[in-house]
Amino acid sequence: MPIASYLGYSYYYTVFESEPIFLQFLSILRTAIGIVATYFYEKFFSPHFHSGWPMMKLIASLDILMGLVALLDVWVIRAINKTEVFGDDNAFKGYSIDTSLRCLVAGVGMLKYFLAELDYMPAKILSATNIDSDYEKRLGPGDDGKIRTPEVGNNIECITSQVEKENASLSGQNVSSLNIDMCREEEDDASTQLDSYPIAGPASVYSAGMQYATFLSCIDFGAQIGDWITVPIVAALGITRENHWEGLDKFVIVCSMCRMGRVVFLWLICPPIPAKKSSAGNNQYNNIIID
Repeated sequence: MPIASYLGYSYYYTVFESEPIFLQFLSILRTAIGIVATYFYEKFFSPHFHSGWPMMKLIASLDILMGLVALLDVWVIRAINKTEVFGDDNAFKGYSIDTSLRCLVAGVGMLKYFLAELDYMPAKILSATNIDSDYEKRLGPGDDGKIRTPEVGNNIECITSQVEKENASLSGQNVSSLNIDMCREEEDDASTQLDSYPIAGPASVYSAGMQYATFLSCIDFGAQIGDWITVPIVAALGITRENHWEGLDKFVIVCSMCRMGRVVFLWLICPPIPAKKSSAGNNQYNNIIID
């Protein structure tokens, strides 16, 4: 999607180029607000919107809210335009900056930075939680029905896989997710381990790390595509520094509408709809889905 933030940075630098301390204050403020937003997300959102449909609703809500808040830049831009100062020869001389304008820019910036960080957090969480590591695929069941890893050095790690009793009685049904619990170190002899399953070691860690890095790279690459899409839009609106950024408010509106339009594409990552419990027979599930 087109991005207005990078052009906005240039705009604010032009307006406040005579006040570098205020620009530095905005930069420090952005960092501090990012820390607060991360803590806020962990404290209030993460326990309730960590996966599945709740996370989809959170992403949609944040996209729409962020798009609406971004429209506050239109208010700021028009307020700044009123402070333009021209000379006797009708030549542009600069902007008349006062305390009220600084407070307006800082206040809107704080709100935008806060919501922008909240809006970015679900993407990072999805990247971390949707890594399809081959760790579990490299493990095999022991004689007692548990999934084990061979001994590495003097330490033996095991992962126990237990299916609920009511699910175990279902014959010919596909269980899409198992309840995996980490267990403590325990002694085990070689007879309970299958040689046909290799050790899940650095290869699985490498695979997971590469997938996580790839997901984050896709996010960054998407931002680069947004920058390229921005170029023809800016050119079409005729926004330049020479014409005092005329049309920048229209560009902000276009970017805000496009940002809210991202919710249309959430169906690409929506989780499957859980099957309803059957009323016939033993009230068995047609499909078992665990977020």
